[in-house]
Amino acid sequence: MFKNTFYFMLLSIFLFGCGEESSFNQETTAEEFRTLLLDDFTENNQTLWQKADWANGDPFYSAWCPEQIDFNESLLTITLEQKDCHAYTHASGEYRTLNTYKYGKYTAKFQASDVNGTISSLFVYTGVSEGTEWDEIDIEILGKDTTKVQFNYWRNGHEHPILFDLGFDASLATHTYSFVWHQDYIKWYVDDQLIHTVTENNNSDNDSLPINAGKIIINLWAATGIDSWSGTYIDNSTAKAYYDYVKYEEFR
Repeated sequence: MFKNTFYFMLLSIFLFGCGEESSFNQETTAEEFRTLLLDDFTENNQTLWQKADWANGDPFYSAWCPEQIDFNESLLTITLEQKDCHAYTHASGEYRTLNTYKYGKYTAKFQASDVNGTISSLFVYTGVSEGTEWDEIDIEILGKDTTKVQFNYWRNGHEHPILFDLGFDASLATHTYSFVWHQDYIKWYVDDQLIHTVTENNNSDNDSLPINAGKIIINLWAATGIDSWSGTYIDNSTAKAYYDYVKYEEFR
């Protein structure tokens, strides 16, 4: 069932936080790309990826342990469960590239967790842990309502989140989620439909677009202390997210 493709209609648009308002746009991208990374997760490719093996601290309720990532039938499965992991009582998995990437198109096909208080994601990140400013571009699906997706970007630690209706339940099947990162704009797509665009405004450094290359990351985590956003995770709840593939394409 994970390979099914669902057509959908975007029902309505909701603002969340300080993101810009945008209407549904069926424009197709005119950019041309060259694929640099395409992993369909038939096995753990240690030349491209690292399984996280540490704890991030608050607001993460779970820590990262490598054994929470499994490969089976060309799917990468991340399992979040009650299990000792780096002094935490709950363990989950994070898979991140060894190399950093910048402008281009980032895509993942995945099925999100539907457990309240969990977040399933695709993002590109760099920050203090990498010795840089905090720049990030996100696609996140919250288990508390898997009919919505949050897009976000961070520039030097300042975020710009916005929430959209999907028109389907992201926990029932895999769908493709993408963003195109250009020095002048970011475009987010769901199943190849352009959903939202932000452009460089040059008003201030904090509101400009990300400028630092980052690592591609997929993960599933439980949150604590931010329940108004994430929902409330209940101890001993088991959650899973399934990833079919991840792809990075650079501009030609």
